[in-house]
Amino acid sequence: MKATIENVKEVIAEADVLGDVDQMKNDTPLSEQGIDSLDAVNVYLLLEEKFEVKIPDEDLSQVQTIAGIVEYINNQLA
Repeated sequence: MKATIENVKEVIAEADVLGDVDQMKNDTPLSEQGIDSLDAVNVYLLLEEKFEVKIPDEDLSQVQTIAGIVEYINNQLA
């Protein structure tokens, strides 16, 4: 399944780490939008499960924004 902004936001909502994911900006780091490092780990684990990809620690710098997550996942699935 190809990643989109919408389904990445759905995963963030499922992780229950923020109140209103609809207000999230696609190019702003998650950490600046109220998601702390522990919450981010939960988001990454759910993303790995949903999209059947692995996000190794050395790639975490590439998945700091919603747009970055979408690009990263789609590159892994290509």
